[in-house]
Amino acid sequence: YTASGRALIFIENYIINNVLPYYANTHSEHNACASQTTKFREGSRSIIKQCVNANDDDVVIFTGSGSTSAINKLVDVLNLRDEKIRNKTVVLITTFEHHSNILPWKETGIEVIRIPNNKLGLIDEEFLRNQLKYYHDQSKKHIICTFNAASNVTGIRIDVDKISQLVHKYDGWIFWDYAAAAPYVNIDMNPSKTAYKEAVFISTHKFVGGPSTPGILIAKKKLFTNPIPSYVGGGTVNFVTRTHTEYVKDIETREEGGTPNILGAICAGLVFQLKESVGFRTIEIREDELVAKFFTRFRKHPRLYILGSATAPRLGIFSFLVYVPSFKKYLHHNFVCVLLNDLFGIQVRSGCSCAGPYVLDLLNIDDQTADIYTKFIAANENARLDKIHKNELLKPGFTRFNLSYFISDEEVDYILNAVEVIANDGWKFLPMYTYNSETAAWYLRTASSNSQYHNIHRITYQNGIMEEIFEAQQIEPRNSNILRSMIKSSSNDPIGEAKTMANNIPNYVYENIDFKADPPLDIPDEYQDFIWFVLPKDIIRKMIIDFEQNREKNCKAAPFRPKIDEE
Repeated sequence: YTASGRALIFIENYIINNVLPYYANTHSEHNACASQTTKFREGSRSIIKQCVNANDDDVVIFTGSGSTSAINKLVDVLNLRDEKIRNKTVVLITTFEHHSNILPWKETGIEVIRIPNNKLGLIDEEFLRNQLKYYHDQSKKHIICTFNAASNVTGIRIDVDKISQLVHKYDGWIFWDYAAAAPYVNIDMNPSKTAYKEAVFISTHKFVGGPSTPGILIAKKKLFTNPIPSYVGGGTVNFVTRTHTEYVKDIETREEGGTPNILGAICAGLVFQLKESVGFRTIEIREDELVAKFFTRFRKHPRLYILGSATAPRLGIFSFLVYVPSFKKYLHHNFVCVLLNDLFGIQVRSGCSCAGPYVLDLLNIDDQTADIYTKFIAANENARLDKIHKNELLKPGFTRFNLSYFISDEEVDYILNAVEVIANDGWKFLPMYTYNSETAAWYLRTASSNSQYHNIHRITYQNGIMEEIFEAQQIEPRNSNILRSMIKSSSNDPIGEAKTMANNIPNYVYENIDFKADPPLDIPDEYQDFIWFVLPKDIIRKMIIDFEQNREKNCKAAPFRPKIDEE
């Protein structure tokens, strides 16, 4: 649920039964359908304002793709690409930031300062205070602080009101990216006279019930001094002649040009309403319980390396690597992701979660090492001169999952049990898989996954109805019960089944697996030490050697031994 929420049938049914029958464009209100649709959409905006304690100085603007669109919208509104404005402004960010809260600011050419963390993994407030003081008192630049309310990698939460007060002390503007935090925490635009927020960015699609909803920018009206809307088009104007354009004065109207995502905006109000009904205190208590349960179980696990502080305030978001001591390397995060899916049906995410700089900090990768990995990932002209070919597998990362407040204790236990199986025995499954070094994808050696997915290209209307045509699935030969179990489990105990498979794999590997066809990593000799993950062939060789040694050890001796004249 960290990347995207799941749909709720009762919300979808409300849209189907009550909204769609009256659906019309909101730019016209002179018929019943358009009027009703407008009331739905503006009602949604009103609900969101109530939920975030917005006042008459605040506007709620539906943008596009999550917080990314909200941030880009504000960058455009502030006209930071203008050289005069850019030279008089400084932007402060934290180490936690998602790429969406780094790149839009950075690409304007404006000065961007990164605030480091303290030993607890939180914002170094003393460093921040010194930067604020310098730019306010000496540099005389206007200060914009745009910070993450909670990390989408570690779930670490920031005391937003305390930091907001500090920024305002030096006449700065404070923007908060609530992309990861919004579904779980209270959002208060105006908690006090000094802790107010100039703007917040929200990815509503991350809420439970939120798929298809747009990003939201909630901001103070004082920020919108732009004479021309950031995105001009239909709905932003009062009147256009051949020579003159008169734009609408209302900020929410003029900054939502074009036919909007009407259904998504209405749904956004419903999911905020649902969250408000549950209550952020209830959510917070449950989240704290889940975080405590996770760390009680795994904080000292010798193979599970959990990223980020274990003592800082957190959401139920966890990122980890699985260490294989006998090889002094890790399981590739994409392999861990695939294995959790194949064995347990658990959907997690792997990679860097669009927070590259923070991930480099967490993995303790210095700039020089990062530059080497960049050569393999980018594979540009300079890399080719060094005989380096594109290899996405070398891109460092982690596996991430979350425990949402609304899942049952049984589901929580199942997920944690599955993670423990992967931590203890995940390496044993490596021989069953191979990889694509250009895409970093991992997949079972003998299984075709094409037939496992729906495909809209197979939809036909030839019989007068919409239907998806499925071809007869090819029956592939299965060499063992182990492989069949990994493809589709029929057990009521996937945890126990996975443990059994892990114990039986060495025998299967010895008899059936040939790793010689695995694609080579094609890493030049001078970069071999930068391979950080275990390869299937490494495990296969180990299993074969161990199997032969055990077989020799367990072989029964002949019942007699002839006498030999040793002279």
